[in-house]
Parts: sequence; C-alpha cells; structure tokens
Amino acid sequence: MTVDAAEETPPPSALRADAETALRTLAGICLAGALAGIAVGGVGGRLAMMLLARLNPYATGVKSDDGFIIGHLTLSGTLSLIVVCLFLGVLGALVYAVVRSLRSGPRWFQLLSISVGPAVVVGGILVHTDGVDFTTLEPALLAVALFVLIPGVYSLVLTLLAEGWVGHSGWCQRVRLRYAALPLLVFAPGFFLLILLVPLVMLWFALRKVRTTPRGAAILDHPAGAWVARGGLTAIFIISAVGLAGDVADLT
Repeated sequence: MTVDAAEETPPPSALRADAETALRTLAGICLAGALAGIAVGGVGGRLAMMLLARLNPYATGVKSDDGFIIGHLTLSGTLSLIVVCLFLGVLGALVYAVVRSLRSGPRWFQLLSISVGPAVVVGGILVHTDGVDFTTLEPALLAVALFVLIPGVYSLVLTLLAEGWVGHSGWCQRVRLRYAALPLLVFAPGFFLLILLVPLVMLWFALRKVRTTPRGAAILDHPAGAWVARGGLTAIFIISAVGLAGDVADLT
C-alpha cells in the first residue's frame, strides 16, 4: 500500500500558516517575558535591594555579590539591572515557550505550578551560603523570601500576559505579521539569545516534519511523552527544593 506524497507532506501554504502562528506566539511570549523581567526583576529587584539596604545601614558601601554597591541608588546601576533583567526575562520566556504545552489541570493549578516551580528552582540558584547578600544582610529569611518571590511573581506575570496575548483573540494573532514580530527585535542586542533561538526554531521544524507521518504523529501525541517531561520537571523541582531548604537552614 502506498501513501500519496501530498498526504505525507503538508502544502507550502499550510506550513507557512503554521510557521506564522508559531512566530506570532513566540514574539508575544518574548514580549511578555521582557516586560515581566523589567517590571518584576528590574523594578521589583531594585525595591528589594533598597528595603534590605534600609534595614542594614551598616552594610552601606559594601559591594554585593552581583557587583552593586549596597545603599547607593544610582541611575546607571538601575539601568544596568533593568537591562540584565530584560534579557533574563526573554530567556525565561523561551523556557516558557518550550514547557507551556505541559500544563495540565485546572487554571488555578496551572498558575500555581508555573509560579512555585520557577520560584524554587531559580530561588535555589540565587540563594547561597557564602558571599554578602545572604550572610551580611539581616534578617536572612527576608532576603531569601524576596529573592525566591521575585522569580515566582515574574513567572506568574509572564503567564498571564503571554496567554492573554497569544490566544486566538489576542492581539498577537490579529495584527499584521510585521507588527506582531517586532518584539523579537529584543534578541538583536543579545546575540547569545539568538543562539538559543536558532535550535528552538530548528526543533520546531523537525517536529513539524515528524508529525507529517502517521507514526510520527502518534508518537508525538502520545500522553506518555508529556508525562515523562512533567516527571523530569518535578524531579528538578524536588532537588531544588531540598537544596534551598538546606541553604535556608544553614543561613538561619
């Protein structure tokens, strides 16, 4: 039995439509990540630093582990933090674009898991038992809570913005493609983000090609693959939670 080539390979118009939808979706998610990074990581991070500096006047003038001078609020320092958080926000958006299809359960559970997961994982990376940030600044629990809360709130804001923009009625799907794709310009100043984007696009086209065959579609659509990925993310969460709990115990 032979299969018609037209059934194996989608017409160029279908592939073009799929690529356009993927581009619009990625651009909207990246814009949401950039804005969430600026608002939560940049502005929120600066406010957290100011609060800790106010509570620890004796630490004024000490250089933090990230190179900022504690207690010194400068325009250049604030702008540097915002730029860094913008690119970190876009990087987080790329991660979200990959894992968003793994969401399951009711809406409240999706929002809870997408917030608590990154809060623990990224918070576990940020919190450490050496240096200045968590050993000099008091109370240590407040410092830990702030830097765990920031990635959690960022993830929540990213999700709410992105899903409101990339849905069927979202503006990313309604405006002209040239306008929808403008947010991807945030990759231009950060070449390393372009390096991350290229394999993501290549992976999308590879999966799109695999899905054109009945066997490939059956494999990709099988629920076991999604549950294996969820299990991997759960393992990362548990390992990070254990490490974070150990750091908190050492700091307190």
